[in-house]
Amino acid sequence: MNFSDDFFDAESNSFIDDERLKSKVKKCKEYVSAGQTITFLGNIEDTIQLCLENDYTEDGFFLTEAALEISPYSSELWHSKGIFYNNLFEFEKAYLCFDKTLSLNPSDVEAMINKSIAEDNLGLWDEAITTLENAMAIEPNNEEVLFNLGIFYERKDYYEKAIDFFRQTVTLDKDYGDAWYELGFCYESNNQLEKAMEAYEKFLDIEPYSASGWYNYGIVFLRLNEYEKAINCFELATAINEDFANGWYNCGLAYSKINRYKEAREAFLKAFELDPFDDLIPLNIAQAYEATGDYKSAIKYFNESLKICKSNIDAYIGLGNCYARNNDRKKMLHNFSMIVKYTLHNNSVQVLAKNKTKFLEETYLEVQQLQVSLKNSEDLTPLADAYFELGMWENAFKCFKKNSEDKSEISNSYYGMALCLFMLNENEKALDYLLKSFELNPGTEAIFIEYFNDFESTQLYILLTDSI
Repeated sequence: MNFSDDFFDAESNSFIDDERLKSKVKKCKEYVSAGQTITFLGNIEDTIQLCLENDYTEDGFFLTEAALEISPYSSELWHSKGIFYNNLFEFEKAYLCFDKTLSLNPSDVEAMINKSIAEDNLGLWDEAITTLENAMAIEPNNEEVLFNLGIFYERKDYYEKAIDFFRQTVTLDKDYGDAWYELGFCYESNNQLEKAMEAYEKFLDIEPYSASGWYNYGIVFLRLNEYEKAINCFELATAINEDFANGWYNCGLAYSKINRYKEAREAFLKAFELDPFDDLIPLNIAQAYEATGDYKSAIKYFNESLKICKSNIDAYIGLGNCYARNNDRKKMLHNFSMIVKYTLHNNSVQVLAKNKTKFLEETYLEVQQLQVSLKNSEDLTPLADAYFELGMWENAFKCFKKNSEDKSEISNSYYGMALCLFMLNENEKALDYLLKSFELNPGTEAIFIEYFNDFESTQLYILLTDSI
């Protein structure tokens, strides 16, 4: 029983459509089921190769298993099986297959490359590098080996080493597009922007319809403050791939930089349509509306940003500015308090990140000791600070207030009372104490701005301190 004459013709070696490949796979499976694997082993091996080239992983794996029963010492079949396991993300099994391949053919460089991929996915980074170095010792001018060494070093942020391997790759093959692309990325990451630009230009000469290539090229122009050129690149990227959310977003950023807010909004809105879960996109939409005085629309999108990330301080600042310009004092103060709250929260999270339990236990113990030792003291600042660290705002407020009544560190006491009241949502009283602390000691204002640095130079801060 033979395959039809056209089972493997000249055309099928270069291109095969889906239906024809399915037909070939079906025939091979029939021969396996009929116990004729040995008779048609050559045809089955050719079909396995087609499965590798066309991502027919499960079918290819089945045929490879069958072929190995007949030819268990074929290094090529073990290599194919390893590739199929890699494609199935079963990297431990892939690793064993590549090991078997190399035991049968120790100089198989392609198997070494694929083994390094399995090792990398198993977290065996040093072993992957060693495998590739062994391959390079056999074939020092193999561009695939050099390229993969570059990729591995790039992933570890060893950009200089990666650049060296990518340079060697493109020296051997000037049309190796992926190597030019990665070279551009490494130069960009290493702040060698002119060289990054040259590498991306080479890549785009080879792959002129690459959306990611035009996008990365645009990022370089954006970093060089060449906004018109960046816009051209991002618009080409989004023309090639209309669903390229990052392309639309960065196009919006570039338009914003040259005060073309209408075009910026259009780009940001498209990005938001494609990626509704990134809080920075509605934030930028809001800022583009704010820049043109459309505070109603700006408020809408600042709030959209906060729906996604409630701790986005820039959104609270934007809302505070908009409400300040709309003379809405209550909402202005609310957003002022939210900036205070989230700044304190974010900083305490960083402090507690190392050992929250230990910190809380030590602070509670400190509070207990201070309550005894400071019982008749006029200065309750240490106790107030300890309560503040624990988030016990009312207790902290009472201690600061007692200090102010005893004329002890009045400015610092007012400042502490203000922060406590912001945390307790008593914003008008908080503002009053804050401004008093500034009046009594101008240095307090500097301390405030250093800690809550997001406020400086905003419309909200200017309005709040105007009466000092």
